[in-house]
Amino acid sequence: MSAYSRRKEHEEVTCVIHVTVSKNKYIVCVGWDRRINVFTDTTDSIHHEQHALPHWVDDERRGHTEDILAVTANSSTNHLATSSYDGEIIIWSLVSGHIFCRLKAPPPDPKKPFDPMEGDAAVNTLVFLSARGATRRAATLVACGPAGYIHFWNIYKGGKVMSYFTPNSEGSNLIAVNGNNTVLASGDTAGNVKLYNISEYCTEGTERSPPPLLSQFRAHTSTIKCFEFVSGVGQSEFLLSGSDDCSVRLWTGKGHYIGTLGQTTRWDIEDPDTYAHPRVPRDVLAEPIEIPEKVRQSIDATPDYKDSKNSKSDIHDVDLDLEYQEQEGTRLRHVKHKPGPKTHEGPAVYHSLPCFELTDVPPSRQAPVIGSLDPLSILDAVEIESVASEVGINHQRIRDRSHMTM
Repeated sequence: MSAYSRRKEHEEVTCVIHVTVSKNKYIVCVGWDRRINVFTDTTDSIHHEQHALPHWVDDERRGHTEDILAVTANSSTNHLATSSYDGEIIIWSLVSGHIFCRLKAPPPDPKKPFDPMEGDAAVNTLVFLSARGATRRAATLVACGPAGYIHFWNIYKGGKVMSYFTPNSEGSNLIAVNGNNTVLASGDTAGNVKLYNISEYCTEGTERSPPPLLSQFRAHTSTIKCFEFVSGVGQSEFLLSGSDDCSVRLWTGKGHYIGTLGQTTRWDIEDPDTYAHPRVPRDVLAEPIEIPEKVRQSIDATPDYKDSKNSKSDIHDVDLDLEYQEQEGTRLRHVKHKPGPKTHEGPAVYHSLPCFELTDVPPSRQAPVIGSLDPLSILDAVEIESVASEVGINHQRIRDRSHMTM
Protein backbone atom coordinates (compact mmCIF):
# COMPACT_ATOMS: atom_id res chain seq x y z
CA MET A 1 0.00 0.00 0.00
CA SER A 2 1.25 3.45 -0.93
CA ALA A 3 0.17 6.99 -0.08
CA TYR A 4 0.18 9.68 -2.77
CA SER A 5 0.58 13.33 -1.80
CA ARG A 6 0.55 16.54 -3.80
CA ARG A 7 2.38 19.78 -3.25
CA LYS A 8 -0.83 21.53 -2.14
CA GLU A 9 -2.38 18.99 0.14
CA HIS A 10 -5.06 21.35 1.46
CA GLU A 11 -6.75 21.60 -1.94
CA GLU A 12 -9.70 19.29 -2.63
CA VAL A 13 -9.36 16.39 -5.07
CA THR A 14 -12.33 16.12 -7.46
CA CYS A 15 -11.41 13.22 -9.75
CA VAL A 16 -8.89 10.35 -9.88
CA ILE A 17 -8.26 7.92 -12.78
CA HIS A 18 -5.79 5.17 -13.69
CA VAL A 19 -3.92 5.51 -16.99
CA THR A 20 -1.75 3.08 -18.96
CA VAL A 21 0.76 4.48 -21.46
CA SER A 22 2.57 1.70 -23.30
CA LYS A 23 3.61 -0.55 -20.42
CA ASN A 24 3.75 2.20 -17.84
CA LYS A 25 0.95 2.77 -15.35
CA TYR A 26 0.06 6.10 -13.77
CA ILE A 27 -2.48 7.60 -11.40
CA VAL A 28 -3.80 11.02 -12.41
CA CYS A 29 -5.72 13.27 -10.02
CA VAL A 30 -7.12 16.77 -10.45
CA GLY A 31 -8.88 19.22 -8.17
CA TRP A 32 -8.98 22.71 -6.80
CA ASP A 33 -5.24 23.26 -7.21
CA ARG A 34 -5.96 23.62 -11.00
CA ARG A 35 -3.07 21.34 -11.90
CA ILE A 36 -2.69 17.84 -13.30
CA ASN A 37 -0.93 15.63 -10.75
CA VAL A 38 0.63 12.44 -12.14
CA PHE A 39 1.91 9.60 -9.93
CA THR A 40 3.73 6.48 -11.05
CA ASP A 41 1.85 3.32 -10.15
CA THR A 42 4.63 0.89 -9.30
CA THR A 43 5.37 -1.56 -6.52
CA ASP A 44 9.14 -1.23 -6.89
CA SER A 45 9.36 1.88 -4.73
CA ILE A 46 10.61 1.35 -1.19
CA HIS A 47 8.94 4.55 0.03
CA HIS A 48 5.53 4.37 1.60
CA GLU A 49 4.63 7.91 0.49
CA GLN A 50 5.01 8.90 -3.15
CA HIS A 51 4.98 12.45 -4.46
CA ALA A 52 3.65 13.66 -7.79
CA LEU A 53 5.90 13.97 -10.81
CA PRO A 54 6.89 17.48 -11.91
CA HIS A 55 4.03 19.35 -13.54
CA TRP A 56 3.93 19.64 -17.31
CA VAL A 57 5.26 22.92 -18.68
CA ASP A 58 2.06 23.68 -20.62
CA ASP A 59 0.04 22.92 -17.52
CA GLU A 60 1.89 25.54 -15.50
CA ARG A 61 1.97 28.19 -18.23
CA ARG A 62 -1.26 27.69 -20.19
CA GLY A 63 -3.33 25.34 -18.08
CA HIS A 64 -6.68 25.82 -16.40
CA THR A 65 -7.42 29.05 -14.58
CA GLU A 66 -10.39 27.59 -12.65
CA ASP A 67 -10.92 24.49 -10.52
CA ILE A 68 -10.66 21.25 -12.49
CA LEU A 69 -13.77 19.06 -12.07
CA ALA A 70 -13.22 16.04 -14.33
CA VAL A 71 -10.50 14.07 -16.10
CA THR A 72 -10.56 11.12 -18.52
CA ALA A 73 -8.04 9.36 -20.75
CA ASN A 74 -7.99 7.55 -24.08
CA SER A 75 -5.20 4.97 -24.03
CA SER A 76 -5.65 4.11 -27.70
CA THR A 77 -4.73 7.65 -28.80
CA ASN A 78 -2.70 8.71 -25.71
CA HIS A 79 -4.99 11.67 -25.06
CA LEU A 80 -6.00 13.14 -21.71
CA ALA A 81 -9.00 15.47 -21.30
CA THR A 82 -9.73 17.79 -18.38
CA SER A 83 -12.62 20.17 -17.73
CA SER A 84 -12.97 23.08 -15.33
CA TYR A 85 -15.59 25.14 -13.54
CA ASP A 86 -15.61 27.85 -16.22
CA GLY A 87 -16.54 25.33 -18.95
CA GLU A 88 -13.14 25.02 -20.61
CA ILE A 89 -12.04 21.57 -21.86
CA ILE A 90 -8.35 20.96 -22.60
CA ILE A 91 -7.08 17.94 -24.54
CA TRP A 92 -3.52 16.92 -23.58
CA SER A 93 -0.94 14.58 -25.02
CA LEU A 94 -0.04 11.90 -22.49
CA VAL A 95 3.32 11.35 -24.17
CA SER A 96 4.64 14.92 -24.28
CA GLY A 97 2.35 16.77 -21.85
CA HIS A 98 1.58 19.43 -24.48
CA ILE A 99 -1.86 20.88 -25.15
CA PHE A 100 -3.51 19.21 -28.15
CA CYS A 101 -6.54 21.55 -28.39
CA ARG A 102 -8.97 23.63 -26.34
CA LEU A 103 -12.76 23.25 -26.41
CA LYS A 104 -15.45 25.50 -25.00
CA ALA A 105 -19.14 25.29 -25.85
CA PRO A 106 -21.31 28.42 -25.95
CA PRO A 107 -24.50 28.63 -23.86
CA PRO A 108 -26.86 26.09 -25.50
CA ASP A 109 -30.09 28.06 -24.99
CA PRO A 110 -29.80 31.87 -25.14
CA LYS A 111 -33.38 32.22 -23.82
CA LYS A 112 -32.60 30.55 -20.49
CA PRO A 113 -30.64 32.36 -17.74
CA PHE A 114 -26.96 31.49 -17.77
CA ASP A 115 -24.75 32.50 -14.85
CA PRO A 116 -21.16 31.15 -14.87
CA MET A 117 -20.68 32.26 -11.26
CA GLU A 118 -23.49 29.90 -10.20
CA GLY A 119 -21.90 26.92 -11.94
CA ASP A 120 -23.99 26.96 -15.12
CA ALA A 121 -20.82 26.84 -17.25
CA ALA A 122 -19.24 23.93 -15.38
CA VAL A 123 -18.46 20.66 -17.19
CA ASN A 124 -18.93 17.96 -14.56
CA THR A 125 -18.08 14.76 -16.44
CA LEU A 126 -15.94 13.72 -19.43
CA VAL A 127 -15.96 10.36 -21.21
CA PHE A 128 -13.79 9.23 -24.13
CA LEU A 129 -15.34 6.85 -26.67
CA SER A 130 -12.18 4.76 -26.85
CA ALA A 131 -13.80 1.99 -28.90
CA ARG A 132 -14.06 4.36 -31.88
CA GLY A 133 -10.28 4.56 -32.07
CA ALA A 134 -8.59 7.48 -33.77
CA THR A 135 -11.26 8.12 -36.41
CA ARG A 136 -11.30 11.77 -37.38
CA ARG A 137 -14.88 11.92 -38.66
CA ALA A 138 -16.70 10.75 -35.55
CA ALA A 139 -17.23 12.25 -32.13
CA THR A 140 -14.85 10.66 -29.65
CA LEU A 141 -15.45 12.78 -26.52
CA VAL A 142 -18.70 13.22 -24.56
CA ALA A 143 -19.03 16.06 -22.04
CA CYS A 144 -21.72 16.70 -19.46
CA GLY A 145 -22.13 20.48 -19.42
CA PRO A 146 -22.43 23.36 -19.58
CA ALA A 147 -26.01 24.05 -18.39
CA GLY A 148 -26.76 20.33 -18.02
CA TYR A 149 -26.47 19.65 -21.77
CA ILE A 150 -24.66 16.60 -23.14
CA HIS A 151 -22.13 17.52 -25.87
CA PHE A 152 -20.51 15.19 -28.42
CA TRP A 153 -17.12 16.55 -29.51
CA ASN A 154 -14.77 15.84 -32.39
CA ILE A 155 -11.38 16.78 -30.96
CA TYR A 156 -9.55 16.95 -34.28
CA LYS A 157 -9.04 20.02 -36.46
CA GLY A 158 -9.33 22.36 -33.49
CA GLY A 159 -12.46 20.72 -32.05
CA LYS A 160 -16.06 20.74 -33.18
CA VAL A 161 -19.43 20.13 -31.52
CA MET A 162 -21.11 17.26 -33.37
CA SER A 163 -24.32 17.31 -31.33
CA TYR A 164 -25.79 18.46 -28.05
CA PHE A 165 -29.06 17.78 -26.22
CA THR A 166 -30.55 17.78 -22.74
CA PRO A 167 -32.32 14.73 -21.26
CA ASN A 168 -35.00 16.82 -19.51
CA SER A 169 -35.72 20.21 -18.01
CA GLU A 170 -33.49 19.42 -15.02
CA GLY A 171 -30.52 18.71 -17.28
CA SER A 172 -27.85 16.09 -16.70
CA ASN A 173 -25.13 16.18 -14.08
CA LEU A 174 -23.46 12.80 -14.74
CA ILE A 175 -22.81 10.48 -17.69
CA ALA A 176 -21.19 7.09 -18.28
CA VAL A 177 -20.71 4.71 -21.23
CA ASN A 178 -20.44 0.94 -21.36
CA GLY A 179 -17.35 -0.99 -22.41
CA ASN A 180 -17.99 -1.10 -26.16
CA ASN A 181 -19.32 2.49 -26.24
CA THR A 182 -22.80 1.55 -27.48
CA VAL A 183 -24.87 2.75 -24.48
CA LEU A 184 -24.77 6.15 -22.81
CA ALA A 185 -26.27 6.59 -19.34
CA SER A 186 -27.22 10.01 -17.96
CA GLY A 187 -28.36 10.97 -14.46
CA ASP A 188 -29.81 14.14 -12.98
CA THR A 189 -30.38 15.79 -9.61
CA ALA A 190 -33.80 14.12 -9.16
CA GLY A 191 -32.38 10.59 -9.42
CA ASN A 192 -33.64 9.92 -12.95
CA VAL A 193 -31.64 7.74 -15.34
CA LYS A 194 -31.86 7.54 -19.11
CA LEU A 195 -30.08 5.03 -21.37
CA TYR A 196 -29.33 5.96 -25.00
CA ASN A 197 -28.16 3.93 -27.97
CA ILE A 198 -25.04 5.70 -29.31
CA SER A 199 -23.58 2.85 -31.40
CA GLU A 200 -24.12 4.83 -34.63
CA TYR A 201 -24.54 8.29 -33.16
CA CYS A 202 -22.24 11.02 -34.52
CA THR A 203 -20.08 8.49 -36.39
CA GLU A 204 -20.35 10.07 -39.83
CA GLY A 205 -21.27 13.67 -39.13
CA THR A 206 -23.32 16.03 -37.01
CA GLU A 207 -26.69 15.12 -35.53
CA ARG A 208 -29.64 17.41 -34.81
CA SER A 209 -31.72 15.07 -32.66
CA PRO A 210 -30.85 13.11 -29.50
CA PRO A 211 -29.79 9.46 -29.82
CA PRO A 212 -32.47 6.73 -29.62
CA LEU A 213 -33.75 6.25 -26.08
CA LEU A 214 -33.44 2.68 -24.80
CA SER A 215 -34.86 3.03 -21.30
CA GLN A 216 -35.66 5.56 -18.61
CA PHE A 217 -36.35 5.03 -14.93
CA ARG A 218 -35.93 6.65 -11.55
CA ALA A 219 -33.11 5.02 -9.61
CA HIS A 220 -32.86 7.26 -6.52
CA THR A 221 -34.69 9.97 -4.65
CA SER A 222 -31.79 12.43 -4.71
CA THR A 223 -28.86 13.53 -6.86
CA ILE A 224 -26.94 10.74 -8.57
CA LYS A 225 -23.26 11.14 -7.70
CA CYS A 226 -21.57 8.22 -9.45
CA PHE A 227 -22.16 5.88 -12.39
CA GLU A 228 -20.18 2.86 -13.48
CA PHE A 229 -20.79 0.11 -16.01
CA VAL A 230 -19.43 -3.21 -14.76
CA SER A 231 -18.97 -6.43 -16.74
CA GLY A 232 -20.70 -9.64 -15.73
CA VAL A 233 -20.60 -13.23 -16.89
CA GLY A 234 -20.17 -13.52 -20.63
CA GLN A 235 -21.13 -10.32 -22.44
CA SER A 236 -23.62 -9.11 -19.84
CA GLU A 237 -23.17 -5.63 -18.40
CA PHE A 238 -24.59 -3.98 -15.31
CA LEU A 239 -24.98 -0.39 -14.17
CA LEU A 240 -23.92 0.61 -10.66
CA SER A 241 -25.34 3.88 -9.31
CA GLY A 242 -24.75 5.84 -6.10
CA SER A 243 -26.70 8.80 -4.78
CA ASP A 244 -26.99 11.40 -2.05
CA ASP A 245 -29.83 9.34 -0.57
CA CYS A 246 -27.13 7.05 0.92
CA SER A 247 -27.91 4.08 -1.33
CA VAL A 248 -25.94 2.18 -3.96
CA ARG A 249 -27.95 0.08 -6.43
CA LEU A 250 -27.32 -2.38 -9.23
CA TRP A 251 -29.24 -2.42 -12.52
CA THR A 252 -29.14 -4.49 -15.66
CA GLY A 253 -28.04 -3.03 -18.96
CA LYS A 254 -31.72 -2.53 -19.81
CA GLY A 255 -32.48 -0.65 -16.61
CA HIS A 256 -34.08 -3.51 -14.63
CA TYR A 257 -33.72 -3.22 -10.87
CA ILE A 258 -31.54 -5.95 -9.31
CA GLY A 259 -31.13 -4.76 -5.74
CA THR A 260 -29.60 -2.38 -3.22
CA LEU A 261 -26.20 -3.04 -1.71
CA GLY A 262 -26.58 -3.91 1.96
CA GLN A 263 -30.01 -5.53 1.75
CA THR A 264 -30.57 -8.78 3.63
CA THR A 265 -31.90 -10.69 0.61
CA ARG A 266 -29.02 -11.75 -1.61
CA TRP A 267 -29.08 -11.88 -5.39
CA ASP A 268 -27.06 -13.81 -7.95
CA ILE A 269 -26.12 -11.94 -11.11
CA GLU A 270 -26.10 -15.25 -12.97
CA ASP A 271 -29.70 -15.99 -11.92
CA PRO A 272 -32.27 -13.40 -13.13
CA ASP A 273 -34.91 -15.00 -10.90
CA THR A 274 -33.17 -13.45 -7.89
CA TYR A 275 -33.47 -9.92 -9.31
CA ALA A 276 -35.94 -7.49 -7.75
CA HIS A 277 -37.37 -6.68 -11.20
CA PRO A 278 -40.23 -5.92 -11.95
CA ARG A 279 -40.33 -4.26 -8.55
CA VAL A 280 -38.70 -0.89 -8.00
CA PRO A 281 -37.18 0.64 -4.86
CA ARG A 282 -39.81 1.48 -2.26
CA ASP A 283 -38.35 4.89 -1.46
CA VAL A 284 -38.77 5.83 -5.11
CA LEU A 285 -42.46 4.89 -4.97
CA ALA A 286 -42.88 6.98 -1.82
CA GLU A 287 -41.83 10.16 -3.60
CA PRO A 288 -44.67 12.44 -4.83
CA ILE A 289 -43.14 12.64 -8.29
CA GLU A 290 -43.88 8.96 -8.81
CA ILE A 291 -47.60 9.22 -7.95
CA PRO A 292 -49.83 9.69 -11.05
CA GLU A 293 -51.33 13.14 -11.50
CA LYS A 294 -54.92 11.88 -11.27
CA VAL A 295 -54.24 10.19 -7.96
CA ARG A 296 -52.61 13.32 -6.60
CA GLN A 297 -55.59 15.44 -7.66
CA SER A 298 -58.01 13.07 -5.97
CA ILE A 299 -55.95 13.21 -2.78
CA ASP A 300 -55.87 17.00 -2.89
CA ALA A 301 -59.67 17.09 -3.30
CA THR A 302 -60.37 15.32 0.01
CA PRO A 303 -61.29 17.68 2.94
CA ASP A 304 -59.02 15.79 5.34
CA TYR A 305 -55.99 16.36 3.18
CA LYS A 306 -56.59 20.06 2.64
CA ASP A 307 -57.25 20.74 6.31
CA SER A 308 -54.24 18.82 7.53
CA LYS A 309 -51.40 20.92 8.88
CA ASN A 310 -48.89 18.40 7.60
CA SER A 311 -50.47 18.08 4.15
CA LYS A 312 -47.10 18.46 2.40
CA SER A 313 -45.63 15.47 4.15
CA ASP A 314 -48.75 13.25 4.32
CA ILE A 315 -48.11 11.93 0.86
CA HIS A 316 -44.81 10.49 2.07
CA ASP A 317 -46.50 8.37 4.75
CA VAL A 318 -46.17 4.94 3.20
CA ASP A 319 -46.62 1.84 5.28
CA LEU A 320 -43.20 0.20 5.00
CA ASP A 321 -43.00 -3.13 6.78
CA LEU A 322 -40.08 -4.29 8.90
CA GLU A 323 -38.89 -6.69 6.24
CA TYR A 324 -38.35 -3.88 3.76
CA GLN A 325 -36.50 -1.77 6.32
CA GLU A 326 -34.10 -4.63 6.94
CA GLN A 327 -33.76 -5.21 3.22
CA GLU A 328 -33.02 -1.63 2.20
CA GLY A 329 -30.96 -0.65 5.25
CA THR A 330 -31.54 1.80 8.07
CA ARG A 331 -29.95 4.87 6.52
CA LEU A 332 -32.91 5.81 4.33
CA ARG A 333 -34.09 9.11 5.66
CA HIS A 334 -37.77 8.66 4.81
CA VAL A 335 -37.84 5.42 6.85
CA LYS A 336 -35.69 6.71 9.66
CA HIS A 337 -37.88 9.74 10.31
CA LYS A 338 -41.20 8.35 9.06
CA PRO A 339 -44.23 9.36 11.17
CA GLY A 340 -47.12 7.04 11.90
CA PRO A 341 -49.30 5.84 9.01
CA LYS A 342 -52.21 8.01 7.98
CA THR A 343 -55.11 7.25 5.67
CA HIS A 344 -57.20 9.51 3.44
CA GLU A 345 -59.93 7.05 2.48
CA GLY A 346 -62.83 9.33 3.44
CA PRO A 347 -64.42 11.17 6.39
CA ALA A 348 -64.02 9.64 9.82
CA VAL A 349 -66.97 8.63 12.05
CA TYR A 350 -66.92 11.80 14.12
CA HIS A 351 -67.38 13.88 10.95
CA SER A 352 -70.98 12.55 10.67
CA LEU A 353 -72.05 13.57 14.20
CA PRO A 354 -74.78 16.31 14.31
CA CYS A 355 -73.88 19.73 15.59
CA PHE A 356 -76.15 22.16 17.55
CA GLU A 357 -75.83 25.79 18.47
CA LEU A 358 -74.96 26.67 22.06
CA THR A 359 -77.59 28.47 24.20
CA ASP A 360 -76.85 31.22 26.69
CA VAL A 361 -76.61 29.99 30.28
CA PRO A 362 -77.32 32.44 33.16
CA PRO A 363 -74.31 33.24 35.29
CA SER A 364 -73.89 31.25 38.48
CA ARG A 365 -74.67 32.84 41.87
CA GLN A 366 -71.59 34.33 43.46
CA ALA A 367 -70.68 33.12 46.93
CA PRO A 368 -71.13 35.81 49.62
CA VAL A 369 -68.38 36.96 51.92
CA ILE A 370 -68.73 34.89 55.11
CA GLY A 371 -67.06 37.32 57.47
CA SER A 372 -69.49 40.20 56.85
CA LEU A 373 -72.82 38.26 57.09
CA ASP A 374 -74.81 36.34 59.68
CA PRO A 375 -74.15 32.63 59.21
CA LEU A 376 -77.89 32.00 59.22
CA SER A 377 -78.45 34.47 56.41
CA ILE A 378 -76.76 32.10 53.99
CA LEU A 379 -79.61 29.63 54.41
CA ASP A 380 -83.08 30.37 53.17
CA ALA A 381 -86.24 29.93 55.29
CA VAL A 382 -86.95 26.37 54.23
CA GLU A 383 -83.41 25.25 54.98
CA ILE A 384 -83.52 26.92 58.43
CA GLU A 385 -86.82 25.21 59.31
CA SER A 386 -85.53 21.78 58.25
CA VAL A 387 -82.35 22.21 60.25
CA ALA A 388 -84.24 23.37 63.35
CA SER A 389 -86.67 20.47 63.25
CA GLU A 390 -83.78 18.03 62.91
CA VAL A 391 -82.02 19.58 65.87
CA GLY A 392 -85.18 19.36 67.98
CA ILE A 393 -85.66 15.71 67.18
CA ASN A 394 -82.10 14.96 68.17
CA HIS A 395 -82.54 16.75 71.52
CA GLN A 396 -85.71 14.79 72.26
CA ARG A 397 -83.91 11.50 71.59
CA ILE A 398 -81.10 12.45 73.99
CA ARG A 399 -83.61 13.25 76.80
CA ASP A 400 -85.41 9.91 76.32
CA ARG A 401 -82.18 7.98 76.58
CA SER A 402 -81.19 9.83 79.80
CA HIS A 403 -84.55 8.92 81.51
CA MET A 404 -84.09 5.27 80.60
CA THR A 405 -80.68 5.08 82.20
CA MET A 406 -81.94 6.58 85.44
